[in-house]
Amino acid sequence: MIALDATSILAVAAVAVAIYLIVLWLALAFYVARDARRRSSSWLFTAFAAMLGLLPPFLGPLIYLVIRPPMTLEEERALALEEQALLEPEPDGTGPRPCPTCGRDIEADFIICPYCRTQFARRCSSCDRPLRLGWSVCPYCATDVGSHSLTRAGR
Repeated sequence: MIALDATSILAVAAVAVAIYLIVLWLALAFYVARDARRRSSSWLFTAFAAMLGLLPPFLGPLIYLVIRPPMTLEEERALALEEQALLEPEPDGTGPRPCPTCGRDIEADFIICPYCRTQFARRCSSCDRPLRLGWSVCPYCATDVGSHSLTRAGR
């Protein structure tokens, strides 16, 4: 049987802690390099970040967190697309749009979805113009339309 004394136990524990710290150090360096690739398209910045993650052990990743770009390339692209969408003029509303219930394309002036029969609007009995469902008065001819359905199918 092998006899274990206190010095051999301490030596094994010191080796285990050293291996753990080395693996943690390399994992942090890998994280820094991978994060730098996601945040910048410059290979020079990525190489600098990888070196920073490796050379000052455990201090390099903290320095990197201070100097890294605030957004990833994917976040910057999404923000640019949002800005572009806001700058583009709104469509005139005559093209197809998805039905909020079934998702199929319908025309913008439809009163009811022909697929799932979801009602979007109703027609005024006086001037025959489309009205939104919550309106109680026709804004075009001032007719009191109340709360009953005025679709063509209901007439």
